[in-house]
Amino acid sequence: MPSTPPDEILVKIEYCALCATDVHLVNNGLFGVDQPLIVGHEMSGTVVEIGELAAKETDLQIGDHVTANPVPYCGSCAHCRRGQPSHCENAAFDPAKKPMDAMAEYRTYPPRQLYRVPKEIPFEHACLVEPITTASRGMELANMQLGSTVCISGAGSIGLIMLDLVKYRGGTRVTVIDPVPEKRQLALELGAQYVIDPNSQDVVAEGMRITEGLGYDVVFEMSGVGSAAELCPELVAHCGCIEYFAVYPESYRLPLSLFDMFNKEARIQFTFTNPYLYPKSVDLLQRLDMDRLIGPIYAIEDAAQAFADFRTAKYPKLLIRCAADEKQQ
Repeated sequence: MPSTPPDEILVKIEYCALCATDVHLVNNGLFGVDQPLIVGHEMSGTVVEIGELAAKETDLQIGDHVTANPVPYCGSCAHCRRGQPSHCENAAFDPAKKPMDAMAEYRTYPPRQLYRVPKEIPFEHACLVEPITTASRGMELANMQLGSTVCISGAGSIGLIMLDLVKYRGGTRVTVIDPVPEKRQLALELGAQYVIDPNSQDVVAEGMRITEGLGYDVVFEMSGVGSAAELCPELVAHCGCIEYFAVYPESYRLPLSLFDMFNKEARIQFTFTNPYLYPKSVDLLQRLDMDRLIGPIYAIEDAAQAFADFRTAKYPKLLIRCAADEKQQ
């Protein structure tokens, strides 16, 4: 077990969910990160030690169940003081220096990055607070109104989480686009009203049919695929919003007709995260259909297989069981 700095809290990591960003870091060297590295940022765990200084800054206790915001922030720079801690000048997320490294048995965090999770919530659910938070931030920035028509491009785990949120926000004619039959079926079971197979259907024509030629008030592009991103301007309605939510390859450039966007008076939005939404996301855990979003669970020794299975695109969220069994400790 590692030592705990006086101003941090030591957490025994129970589960770490696999995110597309983790795969991009490993496979594509995203953000210029070199290997070898430890990845993982969607975590749940148990507080096992609290540093002397950290104890003065938190009401967390040993034994509490927690989840973490992986993006550190100082709280005092210009961006933090403007309510933009995710863009902190002094401690903002820099994977080249501070890789997301929760796929381990233990990790320390500053107190402000940890959030208590009720003990009745399973650890398997608690590790999804981070993606729920990013999806909630996307919902917030899209300014989606009650009754808005909504299209979700990509039915990976984050797309399905967004689908859950869209239902609660009052989305209508909710349409999910995905090439994988299993994911389209799961989207329907989770509340999508329509699904589109981009491999066999004309996505734009189907979208226009569903919306009676108007397009969608909000288009969430969650897949990170360039060909999917390029269809969004054709799918968005007049005065609508396209939210490019996913992490795209650093070399990708979106071809875009600014005249068409001007003519539609449409808006393009991007999303990162917001640590202030974590408490709300913890509360949302008990309202969302989490069991349906969790796919296979792997021992940490089998993490390489999880990465391989992720690339098949057949599963929802994959989890890594980080904590060793008690009998092995």
